[in-house]
Amino acid sequence: MRRKIIIGILGLAALVSCSVKEDRSDCPCWITVIADKAISLSAWYGNQRILDNHGGGLEDHTVPRGIVDLVASYGSFTVPEGEQMTELFAQLQHLNTNGETALTGIELQKQFATVYMDFKDEDDGRTGYDILIYGNYVGADIRTLAPVGGNFRCIPEEAPERGYMFRVPRQKDDSLSAVLSYNGNAVETIPVGELIRKAGFDWTSQSLGDVSILADLPAHTFTITIMEWEGPVTFEITI
Repeated sequence: MRRKIIIGILGLAALVSCSVKEDRSDCPCWITVIADKAISLSAWYGNQRILDNHGGGLEDHTVPRGIVDLVASYGSFTVPEGEQMTELFAQLQHLNTNGETALTGIELQKQFATVYMDFKDEDDGRTGYDILIYGNYVGADIRTLAPVGGNFRCIPEEAPERGYMFRVPRQKDDSLSAVLSYNGNAVETIPVGELIRKAGFDWTSQSLGDVSILADLPAHTFTITIMEWEGPVTFEITI
């Protein structure tokens, strides 16, 4: 039996019951979203949020006719200063709800990149310096998935085999940097964002890949490996 769920937001006159004899152009659209229970769904109609972090899929849910922005997500959109980016997977769809029904599925896309950093000729690829990662973006916008500006700072964790690893959100500039310090004094700054850009990493990809940086500090040479979905591509950059 069809269930009808009316979203109670004042001003959405389209959400009214309709008979088959009436002009149905002002009737709501019934949408069905096929999604796993672990996925969170939010939706906007114009400037009004009509669905707020609904868990799992939807069946015969009523929304206004027009264009509905649907965001499916798993993970937190932003992080506070001091934490690396969460493993955020999300997808934005602009649903055409001008018909009586609309059906869509979810294909979550990777909204973060993991950066691996290995120091050449060091035991286990790890240095004796303290390392802090800095950047200008702290996550993704909950509606557009565009990068959200803010003070990003985190301490990388030890990678399982060698070196370090840390997660970063989508970027819009080259601000990412790794500052190496000893006894509280900075001794070296690695321009992580610049290296990634020069290697051809695409921050606008639907699903972000990962990056590996092999640092030869005495030679100021960095070997960058981009791990896209199609396979790794390696570049060597000297600065």
